[in-house]
Amino acid sequence: MNAVVRQESSSATVYKNLIAAKGSPLTRGAYADDLIPFATFLGITSVSNEHPLASVPDTAWRELDTGHVKAYLEHLRTMTSERTGQLYSTATIARRMTAVMELLAEATYTGVFERSKLEYLKARLKPPKVTNQHHAGITADEQARLLKCADEQPGLKGLRDYALFRLLLDTGLRRAELAALKVADLIMKDGIPVLIVRRGKGNKLREIGLESYTAHVLRLWIGDSGQAAHPDWPMFCQVRRAGRGSVARYKAAYPRNHLSGIAVYKLVMWYAAQAGIESEISPHSFRVAMATDMLDGGASMQHVMAVGGWTTSRMPEQVYNRKSYREPVARYRRAILPRRNANGKSGG
Repeated sequence: MNAVVRQESSSATVYKNLIAAKGSPLTRGAYADDLIPFATFLGITSVSNEHPLASVPDTAWRELDTGHVKAYLEHLRTMTSERTGQLYSTATIARRMTAVMELLAEATYTGVFERSKLEYLKARLKPPKVTNQHHAGITADEQARLLKCADEQPGLKGLRDYALFRLLLDTGLRRAELAALKVADLIMKDGIPVLIVRRGKGNKLREIGLESYTAHVLRLWIGDSGQAAHPDWPMFCQVRRAGRGSVARYKAAYPRNHLSGIAVYKLVMWYAAQAGIESEISPHSFRVAMATDMLDGGASMQHVMAVGGWTTSRMPEQVYNRKSYREPVARYRRAILPRRNANGKSGG
């Protein structure tokens, strides 16, 4: 379709100011990603490898009509995810519309989008109510099957994947948080293994207490992979199979490169298929499982929010006290996760 708004390289500040106002690289990246479909819908293409909206001049936003925004919402309702083949979840639609509305608010503050249009959209536009239907957790049986399947994989691959799954179940880390971890982020504090999450949502730092066995297998992976000698290297990296047949071995590949969020997603999907898990799970399912396990075991909502890095209007940031919440998640989990045996088979 023809572009709804014109593109130029000069006087284009609306998008740039919106992104610059976001507090962390993760948040800036998320907003940039969520606004690409909007640019595509408007017929705006990338210029010089910049974000498509970065080249839209401020005055061009006057040409945008409320009808375009309403049509975009209806467009999102019909879109399917390339990853799952399913219609966009309500959370995805709501998130992308939030990014659009904040972009238009920035244009309003700049004086290039009519305030009456913005108020009209706020009053009349009704994104779908966010539901949890696409965010299933992982049952105790499924947790055990995933860990058993990982433990049965040979060498470094099995060790890495087992440690990664244990860590996700103990912490409920977001994919981006997991991907950003470094070797130095696993420490001991007051005799308790602690994971430092430095790239949390909103660029907030938090500390999460780990079960001692989870910390143990993490150290095994870090040591056996060679990452331990380099505190600033990623905690998790790729592994590659070298050799054939019985002499084949796995070794760390590209040890200075973090295991990406997409790689984690593909890993979870592969193991779910191998373990015969029929329910729809994803890396986010580990986050749901963590919160469910803690609440079912009697943890306070404050503790759950501190571990997961959640903030709401009811739980002001000053209530969050990292020093108070170092007990491992395993303290609340009713089912005992299987441990690794020396021969590579999961045991009780």
